[in-house]
Amino acid sequence: MQGQAPRLDRPFRSLRLRVPATAMAVFAISLAVAAVLAYELLLQDGRRDIDVVLAREQERFELSITELLIEAQQDDPQASPVAALRTAVRRYLQLNPSTEYYWTIVTFEDGQRYAATNGPPELEPLYRADELPSGRLNVRETIPTDAGDIRTSTVPVHLGDELVATLQLVSPLEPVRTEAFEAAGLVAAAAGVSLLLGGILLTASLWRSLAPLGALAGAARSTELRSLDSRVDEPDTADEVGILAREFNTMLDRLDEASAAQREFMASIGHELRTPITVARGHLELLETMDGNDPEAVAETVTILRDELTRMGRLVEDVMAIARADMDDFVRPRDVELVQWFEELELRLSGLGAASETRIDPPPPVLLHADPDRLAQAVLNLVTNAYLHTPAGTRVRISARLAEAHVVIAVEDDGPGIPEAIRDDAFAPFIHAGEAPSSTGLGLSVVKAVVTAHGGDISLDTGSSGTRVELHLPWTPTTPDDVPAEDDPTDTLELAIADPAETNPTLRLRRPS
Repeated sequence: MQGQAPRLDRPFRSLRLRVPATAMAVFAISLAVAAVLAYELLLQDGRRDIDVVLAREQERFELSITELLIEAQQDDPQASPVAALRTAVRRYLQLNPSTEYYWTIVTFEDGQRYAATNGPPELEPLYRADELPSGRLNVRETIPTDAGDIRTSTVPVHLGDELVATLQLVSPLEPVRTEAFEAAGLVAAAAGVSLLLGGILLTASLWRSLAPLGALAGAARSTELRSLDSRVDEPDTADEVGILAREFNTMLDRLDEASAAQREFMASIGHELRTPITVARGHLELLETMDGNDPEAVAETVTILRDELTRMGRLVEDVMAIARADMDDFVRPRDVELVQWFEELELRLSGLGAASETRIDPPPPVLLHADPDRLAQAVLNLVTNAYLHTPAGTRVRISARLAEAHVVIAVEDDGPGIPEAIRDDAFAPFIHAGEAPSSTGLGLSVVKAVVTAHGGDISLDTGSSGTRVELHLPWTPTTPDDVPAEDDPTDTLELAIADPAETNPTLRLRRPS
């Protein structure tokens, strides 16, 4: 027995050294990568901040130059539109000086330039020497220069159809790089100290903790991923070893349940796809043997193939939606006018061929903060599900109403209702009603995921006279002052200049892509 003890102890003595050494090496690499990533992220954040500043300055120029141009025209009615524009540009640059972060420059086609005061000092030599690159029109880009990289955005200024000037907004990137490098250096220094202290603490902790785990390691060694039904013995203790054994068994229980659910889910998907694939394959084979002189038969076969491919495509889209349901960007809410959204929904229903049997009631004129595409996907899934699982001729009604702090969108039909056996699990994926050959699919699961992601709730009322599903979405009343102005749907800002002597020209500022 004395001769066997060293063989049992030797692996644990080596692990007490190898694990901390390996862990510190991994931590060192990870922290180095983290420092590099921190530098890149800070650099990207700085560049993004610059883009925001440039965009705001361009919007301010677009808004201000309109009034200034009209004032210049009124002050000197005899001045040409180009001269009035020069005056307006000079007034704008006087009223809106640049900062050390960006520079506003307007260059006319005759080569005359106007620049705001107090621009970035590192760019002044390039500007004086006429070596400051302007970049491509309508493109926000990074360009290397002798003074370091710059971020520039250049847009054309037109009078009518004539290009008369360009507006350039430029910002140096070197200050951003310097700040990012200094911040990354602090991160690296803190990471080094953390690595040293962590290594010491890890070594001391492992030295004391590995010894009592021998028995548990032996029991856990008999458990394999291929056999998740086995469990480790749980010691009758309340210390860390007992907790570890119990939690290990709990983890195996969860893994076993997740594995079974995943197998069932994949089997259900395979079952749902098998039918349309089989039908499509059979009709493809039939198409190969068809007489080309029978266009009606060919068209009928193509229609069936298209329907089966649409069914498979819908299933794939629903699977992708379920897979993304837990991601932060699953829904991208914005302010949506409910009336306009209902109008667009009606157009989508027309594309599905379901408009003739679908009634859409006018909604209340409210502003809803939601993802219009995901919300439309949920409602369309409800409509599609109603037509797929109800007899032909079933009528579907879509409506909306206000209920305290919620907008309630309802989809109801006059069909026979959802079978009682699956009502409690109606929104679960691939639920079968008794011996029915087809399941509910993923449509209702997607509906639940969309509503949950919006912070809302679903109610279901079904019976022999029909089914009503209500989507309760959070809604905050807004006053007219709270409603933002609609964005210009075009990429051109147009301003008419009153000029009795000539055809009225227009000023157009194209936004960068």
